[in-house]
Amino acid sequence: MNTDMKLKSILVLFLLFCFTFSVAAQNRPRQGGGRFDIQAFNQKKAEYLKKELNLTDAEAKAFLPLEAEFSMKKYEANREARRETRELKRKKDKTDADYKRIVQLNLESEQRDSQLQIEYYKKFAKVLSAEKLEKYRSVDIRFKEDELKRHRERFNSGGDSD
Repeated sequence: MNTDMKLKSILVLFLLFCFTFSVAAQNRPRQGGGRFDIQAFNQKKAEYLKKELNLTDAEAKAFLPLEAEFSMKKYEANREARRETRELKRKKDKTDADYKRIVQLNLESEQRDSQLQIEYYKKFAKVLSAEKLEKYRSVDIRFKEDELKRHRERFNSGGDSD
């Protein structure tokens, strides 16, 4: 698989991950009335990355804040496209113009995501070896897939426990 294809796969997984959490949170009230706990999610991800990448304390101290910043910027950059996509799904009489707008928003979102990826991978390369940087790509995808699977299992069982 070439690099372009890998980047697109990562993007699709990330967008699917964000979209699934967003839709599920809107369609089902949480026990105790809480919202998705982004801080707990980020802490879990940081621990996972530290373990799976075998980060030294110095690497973790330099890399994990950058990675959290990167993830948040990607989330923010894609917010409008996710919101508009949800709205379109709820709309009864969808027009061709509606679909064109969503396609354009999603393409722009993917472009912003790619730009952020290039920017942050350059920053990551200053604190991680090339080997760990490449491993990060697959570890990040695996974490998101695992979390998505756990989320679906909780959603399907009707519970919020972890």
